[in-house]
Amino acid sequence: MTTFKFLVPLFLLLTACSSMSPIEKESESESHFKDAVFEGKDFYISEAEILGERYRVFHQASTGFSGTSGIRRSATQRANSFCQKIDLNKMMLTVSEHTASPPYILGNFPRIEIIFVCVDRKNAQTSIASTDKYDRLTKIKYLLDKGVLTQQEFETEKKKILTEK
Repeated sequence: MTTFKFLVPLFLLLTACSSMSPIEKESESESHFKDAVFEGKDFYISEAEILGERYRVFHQASTGFSGTSGIRRSATQRANSFCQKIDLNKMMLTVSEHTASPPYILGNFPRIEIIFVCVDRKNAQTSIASTDKYDRLTKIKYLLDKGVLTQQEFETEKKKILTEK
């Protein structure tokens, strides 16, 4: 019976949910990294001028054992769904991305905040230059070198970038 008392809290800790904020207009919300003990850093800032209403989406893992790629994928999917609810021909285009930095201890769990704009799909393809692919490869290599991404996460992200059309 005493073993059961210890297993239940451990199970609850390991199965806890990640947290995510509602998607809000950037002009009407504050960064979730503002005044945080672990401020994180900018992972990506678009060099292109992206016009349109900017929105903010935030995700945080429930433990330090999760990788950044999973919460990035979840945040990106939510942003795309949000844009498609506005118009089926829209998709999200990332303006900037801010992530937590390791070590993921003492409450510094993997976190990501993406600022995005909903754009027409046909316009988005012309907005994303082929040089963007190599820019993103350079950035994920930097994150690998800094320990933000594991080798496996790096390889997964690299494969995605290289197979995009």
